[in-house]
Formats: sequence, structure tokens, C-alpha cells
Amino acid sequence: MFTTADARTPAPDVAILNVALGLELEAIAAYEAGAASKLLDGPTLALASAFLADHRRHRDVLLSWIRRLGGTPVQPKSAYDFGTIASATDIVALAHRLEQGAADAYLTNAGKLVNAGVLDDAAGVLVDEVRHATALKMALSLPVTTRPAY
Repeated sequence: MFTTADARTPAPDVAILNVALGLELEAIAAYEAGAASKLLDGPTLALASAFLADHRRHRDVLLSWIRRLGGTPVQPKSAYDFGTIASATDIVALAHRLEQGAADAYLTNAGKLVNAGVLDDAAGVLVDEVRHATALKMALSLPVTTRPAY
């Protein structure tokens, strides 16, 4: 396990992990709001519930790492602004935007991580984020065979 020279100073990965935790907390809030909206049909609600469970697991992994590395985890916001949600399509589009943003963030920051264990866990989360984004693209009839432009 990575240790710092000064045990009172959190490891360098903590800042990245806290950003990731913030994204996971936002995703959890979005999926909970989507489920509570009563706008999702059975199969879409089941998909959202499965993804919510993944994000709760991601949150728990991140919390564990942040604490092990001597950091203080960010807290959920008291409220999130998800814009106007009037249909199931709005919920799926929001979820897709959040999932794609999370996948991009994990990919962008993976090379900055110092701790090999953190990187290993982050890679697993990245796989989930890409899987989620792909499933939601399919639900929105967006192309999944072409690479997104950056």
C-alpha cells in the first residue's frame, strides 16, 4: 500500500478520488430521482436500478480508498440540479450524460494515479461507466459503433 512521508498528509490520489466520489454521488442522486419519478417503465427501471447498485458499490470503494489514504471524503450535495425532467427519455438522456462524463473523467485521470491498487479499482469502475454509457446510448438509439469525437 502507498504511504506518505507524513501520515497527516493525504496521498496524492485522494484529490482524484474525491472528484470521482463526487461524480458517483451525483449519479446515485440522479438514479434515485429517476426511479422516484415513476416515469420509467419496467425494463428501464430495472436497468436504472442495476446501475444505481453499481454506483453505490463505486461510492463504497472510493470511500474506502480515500479513508485508507488519509483523506476526508467529499459529502453529497444537499441538492442537485438535473434540469427539467418530464419524460423517461429525459431521465435516460441525463443518465447517459452523467455516465459518459464519468467514463471520460476516469479515463482522463487514470494515468495520474500513483497507487497501483487505486488504479486497479478505478479501471474496474471505468469498465462499468463505459458499459452504462453504451447501454444508455442504445436505449436512446445513439450510435455505439463509432468512437465519440473529442
